[in-house]
Amino acid sequence: MGGVWSNTYGFIKGVTDGVHMMKPEGEHPSVVRTNPGLPVVALMNQDTIQYALNPETYKKEPYSFGPVGVSKDVLRGHCPSMFSNDEDHRRKKALLVDAYKQGEKSLSSILFNQIKAHFGEWSRLKDVPDFEERVFHIMSETLTEALFGRKIDGQLCFTWLNGLITEAKTWIPMPSLAWKRRQAIKAIPELLKAIETAPKYRELVQLCHTHGVEVEEGIFTILYGTLFNGCAAQTAAIVSSVARLHTLSDAEKNEIIQTTLQVLEKHGGVSEESLGDMKTLESFILEVLRLHPPVFNYWVLARKDLVISPEKENIKVCKGERMLGCCFFAQRDGSVFPDPDRFRWNRFLDEQGGQKKHLFFPRGSFMEAADLNSHQCPGQDIGFFMMKTTLSVLLCYCSWELKDAPVWSDKPIRVGNPDDPVRLVRFNFRSEQAGRALVNTSAKKI
Repeated sequence: MGGVWSNTYGFIKGVTDGVHMMKPEGEHPSVVRTNPGLPVVALMNQDTIQYALNPETYKKEPYSFGPVGVSKDVLRGHCPSMFSNDEDHRRKKALLVDAYKQGEKSLSSILFNQIKAHFGEWSRLKDVPDFEERVFHIMSETLTEALFGRKIDGQLCFTWLNGLITEAKTWIPMPSLAWKRRQAIKAIPELLKAIETAPKYRELVQLCHTHGVEVEEGIFTILYGTLFNGCAAQTAAIVSSVARLHTLSDAEKNEIIQTTLQVLEKHGGVSEESLGDMKTLESFILEVLRLHPPVFNYWVLARKDLVISPEKENIKVCKGERMLGCCFFAQRDGSVFPDPDRFRWNRFLDEQGGQKKHLFFPRGSFMEAADLNSHQCPGQDIGFFMMKTTLSVLLCYCSWELKDAPVWSDKPIRVGNPDDPVRLVRFNFRSEQAGRALVNTSAKKI
């Protein structure tokens, strides 16, 4: 299963059929040997995926997402914490934890201002065909200003991000990926200059020294964790949420909008308290993340010889062999999620069954706090704050119309989003009402 032709065939099959190519017709295995571009043991349900989440059973392959990978040139040879292991991973993750802790202090006021500015601009346009990229700009400009003390142009960040995943382990020529990589490399000097002249640069340099991380390596670790793991995932979730709203009935949409608006009015606007009280909106977001996760697959290497024992057979995995934790199918495991293939926006309102712990966002149980030994994201709380805030304003103070009805066939290139880009043909923003909900006062702590 590992020859050049079978790898290439598997890669093509993965692109055309998405994650569904990993399930044999009519079967629902808990673990299967397959080849979506490289030979791999795919872990397909809640029990078996744990082998790709337990640091004792796996390690990460530097720069690798299996058949595709991150360009070393776009990272200037620095390996971010996501692809590091053991002590190297702990040092870089500790740096991220402290950097995000510092940035969190000013995050709410920056996000409020970004939302008002961007939504106001959208409402003056005839249409918003580049909606997805514009959402990314809000996320990236908010987080870069919070972390560096000055926002970095969203288009510059997008150009660098767009050139990251440009390595494919196939003989098929991909000139578009090569072009994106060249554009990303060209953007690096401008990106670094913007960071090095920003107000918080000295603080970040000191954090790098504190954690024993070389400064440029630390900056690229923060950039990767922020723009790829953070902004890209948040953007995908927001885009999928906007699209998913259009698959609900008017009564369902109205219930989500009205309950969210009631919470905002009760607490006097967006705050830590009001966001925590938005149970309906949270359930909707979690169901979006369950059915359309921004990351479908977790690629890892077996840290030691393993025997994976599902109900039917024992599968032996050798040390160093690739495993793939399939978040997409694990979150459709009928043993923990009744009616798993149907979108139920209110699924997580009743938590008697404890279903939240079976979600994997972004890389581990949703209920699991990040620590230095796991690969769970240290910015998860920041991510949910930004998603909830942005969606609450969209729901309560905006109206829009999609150009096309959303359709999902789960192609990996769209990371959980509908098959075609989400485009708006109309956008209206009630800025005065939103402005009253997005007031920055010391009483509104995030």
